[in-house]
This record gives sequence, C-alpha cells and structure tokens, in this order.
Amino acid sequence: MKPKRLKKGDKVALISPSNPVKDRLEVVDLAIKNFEQQTGLEVVVGKNALGKYYYSSGTKQERLDDFHEAIANPEIKAVLFTVGGSVAIDMVEEIDYELVANNPKIISGISDGTTLLTPITKNTGLITFLGLEFLQYAEFDMDYQVESIRKAWFDGNMGKIKPNPNWKDFKGFHNEYNGWQTIQEGNAEGVITGGNATCFGYFLNTPFQPDLKDKILVLEGYKHPKREIHRILKEHKLRGAFDSIAGLILGYWVGADEQEVVGHERPFKELVVETIDRPELPILQVGEIGHHVANIMLPIGAKARFSADDKEFEILESITE
Repeated sequence: MKPKRLKKGDKVALISPSNPVKDRLEVVDLAIKNFEQQTGLEVVVGKNALGKYYYSSGTKQERLDDFHEAIANPEIKAVLFTVGGSVAIDMVEEIDYELVANNPKIISGISDGTTLLTPITKNTGLITFLGLEFLQYAEFDMDYQVESIRKAWFDGNMGKIKPNPNWKDFKGFHNEYNGWQTIQEGNAEGVITGGNATCFGYFLNTPFQPDLKDKILVLEGYKHPKREIHRILKEHKLRGAFDSIAGLILGYWVGADEQEVVGHERPFKELVVETIDRPELPILQVGEIGHHVANIMLPIGAKARFSADDKEFEILESITE
C-alpha cells in the first residue's frame, strides 16, 4: 500500500510518540520554520506533542490520541515524529491498524520511530519512511535530505540513490567512515525492512516481526561502541534475523569510533563479518541512514536492490501515488 503524494501547501502533523521536547521549544519552533521554508509544507503540531509526562511527551493514551487524530484527519497528509526515545513501544499493541490502512498517509521518523514504522508496515502493508530526524532542521544544512523528501514524497520515485557529497556527522562525533563501503560482495533484491537495530530487535520472534525471507534488512545504531555493535549483531543472529534475508545494508552507527572507548580501533567490517558469519550474504554500508546525518527517506516496505560490489542502491518502484 502506497501513501498519497504531497504537494506544496499540504498540512503535515508533528507528534511526539516517545521522548518529550518540552525542554527545547525554541529548537522545535526553529525546526518547524526551516522545514516549512524548505519543503513548502505546513506543520500542524499535535495537541500533546509539546507536553511532558515523566520521560515521555505524554501518557500512552495522549500519544495514541495524537497519532490517531492525525491519521483520521483528512486535512493532514503526513504524520512526522519529532524525536526518538524509548517508549514508543507503549503504543504498538493499541494502534488502530485498520484506521491506518483506511487512511494511507506518509508516516516518518527515525530511531524509536522504528518501533512504530515496523509494525505499521507489517500489519497494514503501508510503505513508511525511515529517516526524519526533525529537530535537525533547527541547526543543520539539510539540502540532501530535502532533495530526498522531494523525490520520495512529492515525486513518488527515488530511483538510484546517490551518496551525499557533503556527508558529515552534524554533531562532530569522531568517525572513520569515508563513504559507502563493501562489507561483503554480492547483489541483492527484495523488500526493505528494518531501521534502528535496537528498536527492530524488540520485535524479533514476536507477532510484530516482519517476514524476513528474501528481504533487504537495514540496520543503524545510536551511540554504540564496537563491543555493543558486536553484541547487537550477534543477538540478532541468534534470533534468526540474518538466516533468510537477501541482503544487509548497514547505516551510520554514530559513536562507534569514539576514541576514548576500549576497542574503538577494531575495523567495523571485521566485526560485522565475524558476528554475522554468513559469507555469501551481500552487505553494504550506506552512511546516509542513521543519526546526526542528512538521511535518505528510506521507504520501508518498498522493493529495492543493491550491489555491494559496485556500491549501488536503487528503489525499484514508485513509493507514493
């Protein structure tokens, strides 16, 4: 199922399904202003999006209400998440998936957004979009991401995805990343699934896990040193995440190369090959998927292919209609 395309002037809802942003309202205001200017969209802030309830933006019911109201409102053409966090998982069992299926809209977030995008796509078939770290619009040059939004949400066709020639970690984390990397050779074609590795891992071996057979699995991580990446990938392997996928794309794992952490010098490629232990599996690293960087609007649930040999990545179908 494909969401409807956007056009300039469309209204989009901004909600906070996880962490509060009440302590940074000036940042939110500036991000909204810049996002509207760069995209031509009108942002409508959810009733509870700027609230605070302990460590979340609102009670579970308040966060569900914001989401469901945005989905049901015919004037709202897309639903965007402010930030990630830890508690979007509260909502998963009580989302009205039939409501979502009957009102197919662009839904986009990053980080803990994976916790909602994964079951939404799994339970409705709706293509959702990983990659919107909304508050970055307050501070950073988002030209690459805005162009990706234009292709995905306005044009409906992304085609061949190119690396960002001006790639950088916006927040200055030390990294050894220097462009798309072949981790293991080979070519893969399949439907995209995945997102933040920690959040995607919540659903492995649960009713909310997508069918992984012949899929292109995408994983990125937030502030994990090499030893934690090692553990996460090995845990995913033990839970069967890599057994039947067609290919693996690894995003930018911010914090992996921080020099004060023991073991930072271990090559990323080496630990990936060891922990996944499937030599025939094509694996490509793409740095425009993850935190602190301008992102591809990655369509979860869309058909794609990549060549780890040639460092090419292409979306094979229209993703909005």
